[in-house]
Amino acid sequence: MLCSDSGSGRAEALVAELGGRAASNLEVAEEADLVILCHKPAQFKTVAEEIGGRAKAVASVVGSVSTGSLRSAYQPAPVFR
Repeated sequence: MLCSDSGSGRAEALVAELGGRAASNLEVAEEADLVILCHKPAQFKTVAEEIGGRAKAVASVVGSVSTGSLRSAYQPAPVFR
């Protein structure tokens, strides 16, 4: 499992509990088979600009962001909600 955060330290805590490795958003996008987006809607543009086009597949639980916006930002990866 690869986990990232915005500097809160939650990724380190999660991998300490479950195993895996804390990594940057870019490392997660390039290495993971599936990227799960769990950030605030206000962070959508920043995260999408950082990793868009690099993820193999994306699943999102981000509210207030349309499926169309997700697909546009993360193409050609398949997007799941």
